[in-house]
Amino acid sequence: MSFSLKYLFRSVNAAEERDWERENIRKKTERYLATNPMDRYAEDEPYRQKVDVTEAALAGIKGPVLDLGGNTAGEATILAQRGHRLVVADINEYALDVSRQRARKFNLTLPDYVALDAHHIPFADASFAAVTVLEALHHFADYDKALSEIHRVLAPGGLLFSLEPNAWNPMRRASEIRDRLRGTIEKSFTRPQLKRLCARAGFINVDVRPFAVKRSEWKLREHPAWRRPISRFNGWISTTWPGIFAAHALTAHKAGTLPTFDSWTFASQVRSPLGAALTFDAARKGWVDAISGATYPDLDGIPVLIQADGRPSGN
Repeated sequence: MSFSLKYLFRSVNAAEERDWERENIRKKTERYLATNPMDRYAEDEPYRQKVDVTEAALAGIKGPVLDLGGNTAGEATILAQRGHRLVVADINEYALDVSRQRARKFNLTLPDYVALDAHHIPFADASFAAVTVLEALHHFADYDKALSEIHRVLAPGGLLFSLEPNAWNPMRRASEIRDRLRGTIEKSFTRPQLKRLCARAGFINVDVRPFAVKRSEWKLREHPAWRRPISRFNGWISTTWPGIFAAHALTAHKAGTLPTFDSWTFASQVRSPLGAALTFDAARKGWVDAISGATYPDLDGIPVLIQADGRPSGN
């Protein structure tokens, strides 16, 4: 674990967060590929609770769901086995590739995948019936911009569901200082703060409730031995005093009535980061912006639609 004092004076930006997440997943790839998400769901109670509360929030949603900041997408993979139409999105294309490899290894139904920057979501307006952001909103550099983009890609009547850490939890606040010096964005929220952020983005019926779970033993095995008692204590105070210390379960809606999505396809809704239509060019091994001609990379079928990765026309 390395630390940089430069982050005492400025925040981590999205590009640095992406680099950190890439390296983090590279270190853990073997472990992720060895674990069937369905087995973890059966054996890991905190993980099962997270999946179950997400599925309960999606009850009645018939249209496509964007899982934003999905990382290796264990939760989304489980929901895909249950009939939900999932598009998993993350700034880290390597995490998405690990998710896909794992799903294929265990013969699971694959969601769609796209690498993106949450501040410039490459989908048409009103593309999704719901957006889930599971422990990821706090990783985004600009909450207002990300929530505005989420609101834009939601159809009228669409749902936002998010699980986020609680700023009142003292263990959480201490970890934020450590993680900032490591080069990753780790923050937390108060309930009023989440409500204000959603209201500014145009959401209605915003509700924030405690979501109290113990710490996952599967996740704890990633930690050094000296940290595990601290993490377990963090889980204990969260479940013992949930009204003060538990994580937040956020639900919010876009005004209007949810349409049907009978003719919806991933290909018809995906766009460049600048909003233009895309076509796949096998010769250029990428996705070509219909207006600018810029080409965005393709990772074995996963579009990498991040503006900084686009190659200008002719390159």
